[in-house]
Amino acid sequence: MYSIGVFSKKTGITIRTLRYYGEKGLLKPAYISDGGQRYYNDDSIITVQKIVTFKYLDYSLEDIKELLEKNDSILESLEQQKYQLLKKKKQLEQMISTIDTAIHIHQEHTAVDPTTLLLVIHSLLTEDAQRDYLRQYIPEQLIDRIYSYFGMNFIEINRRYIESVHEIKQAFICPPADTDLKEIIERLFSIIPQDLAQSLVQEFGKYETIEVDNWLFSIPFTTEEENWLMEQVERLKILEEVIT
Repeated sequence: MYSIGVFSKKTGITIRTLRYYGEKGLLKPAYISDGGQRYYNDDSIITVQKIVTFKYLDYSLEDIKELLEKNDSILESLEQQKYQLLKKKKQLEQMISTIDTAIHIHQEHTAVDPTTLLLVIHSLLTEDAQRDYLRQYIPEQLIDRIYSYFGMNFIEINRRYIESVHEIKQAFICPPADTDLKEIIERLFSIIPQDLAQSLVQEFGKYETIEVDNWLFSIPFTTEEENWLMEQVERLKILEEVIT
């Protein structure tokens, strides 16, 4: 038997954490004395090893408790956890690429708007939800084309997007000549290939009204900037050239 102090030193788990695991039903002492002292045995060491391993594999404490109670479901759960970790790995790799893009742009002395960068990262985290939303309006095949294109050109697309948003924000503050302004706005719209843009317009055009989910598809402009941009797009007849 090990007192809680000895057991803490042996496992590297703080006394406070051991007590917390007990409260959560993860690790019950092998014996509690009449005076309330907790004691653990070698089986407790194995249980702690399992808890630490599951935590390392990113399981929640609730999931760990269930796995400890149902030992026969561990292998099946590991398969599911592997899928979730691979999914998270993909998200992390994309976020690292986003940060690398921002660093690269900064090194080229191009201003990086922190809000725009955070919205790009947010978009990555909500990709699955975006796909679910788009299925209401456009075919699965077109959705796959969109995200396949973004995936293959991830760094370049985000570099161009961040730069274009910055240029438009600057143009809002100090509008350039129409020729230059048109080029700036067209650079933003040209991030999506013309044939893909035409397909999207065709599909969305089938609906009288579409309720845009601003949580999933965040706009990097203020209301004033957005209204001004749409006015310039209409005035300079930019969309007519992009989608025809």
